[in-house]
Amino acid sequence: MIGRILNGLAAILGAAGFAQFPAFFQQYLQRLGGMLDQARLDVARLLKDAQSQGQTLESYLAELRASGSNAATGTAERELARVDAVGDLEAAYNTLTLANPLERPTAFMAHFDASIAEETMKAFEPAVPATSEALVYAAVGMLVALLLLAGGETGCRGAVKKIKGY
Repeated sequence: MIGRILNGLAAILGAAGFAQFPAFFQQYLQRLGGMLDQARLDVARLLKDAQSQGQTLESYLAELRASGSNAATGTAERELARVDAVGDLEAAYNTLTLANPLERPTAFMAHFDASIAEETMKAFEPAVPATSEALVYAAVGMLVALLLLAGGETGCRGAVKKIKGY
């Protein structure tokens, strides 16, 4: 009786948990896209500053870095990092948007950013999704939870037998 209740609870919790992935993924992708838009805007402003000085972005930042001032060198380093970030954000965004529903978990883990995930989680509100994608994730979640429960039960039985000396 208790085993059936535990199996039912594990199935429900696994299904409900995994079914949230498509919604979380979408909200994560929206935050990532917003960060990409902001980074592109920042780099465009920087490029405009460089062009107003008659320079390329690279030469502008190199001159800033070579000025000898700690503040200017620090600013140049931060701006170079921002330029590099655009490429990283674009790669992650493109990979995630092009991934089909079955590839999304792998693509998500390959381009996972803890700070974006943390901010996404703060605003995330679980729901009962009714899409076919969410139903597939729910089914997988149910199976994973039941397998974990079965593995835990088997491990506990083995430990009890060992303790009792069977």
